[in-house]
Amino acid sequence: MRLRTGSDTKRNLLKITRDLIDRKGIDEISMRTVGKAARLSRCALYRHFDGKESLLAAIAIENFEILTARFDELERNIKDPRQLLFELGIAYYDFGIHNAGHYRLMFTTKWDEGKYPDVKEAAVGVFDKVALCVSRALKTKRVNSKIVLEKTAILYAFIHGLVELHLAGHDEAEKGLADITSLTHSALESILAG
Repeated sequence: MRLRTGSDTKRNLLKITRDLIDRKGIDEISMRTVGKAARLSRCALYRHFDGKESLLAAIAIENFEILTARFDELERNIKDPRQLLFELGIAYYDFGIHNAGHYRLMFTTKWDEGKYPDVKEAAVGVFDKVALCVSRALKTKRVNSKIVLEKTAILYAFIHGLVELHLAGHDEAEKGLADITSLTHSALESILAG
């Protein structure tokens, strides 16, 4: 039988926290509930994380890494820049819809940048990856970095808005919100044309 190392315990705590978020939501996460689920004393739990905030910051970073890995996979398989940008938008939307608690942790939590610079770095990494794809999709035109940032921000606002509307139950066909594929194509055409 192999003894558990500190990194095994930390990975297990992250997995347990991730599962708790999926089942109960972020508001139900506490060091006590995680410790109980992991069968660890509070003292043992605090050896790995300073508190709930540092534990959730680690989860947020993992989530950005998951999103980045999905984007990397798409980049390896799709060579057309416009199609890649479309698929990134759909992947981003799907992540938010299928991981609502994690999505909200990543994007609605105001992280202290001084205390958790790795969260900001991970978030900026995802944004930069999308911006690079926007730039490639616009490559036939002469584009400066300000325009790329603006168009990336517009795409982000569109995807985040769509995720939030759908998570709130506003996906009515009569409002034109039911067909994600068509909406995303239309949004990208507008973003890339203007």
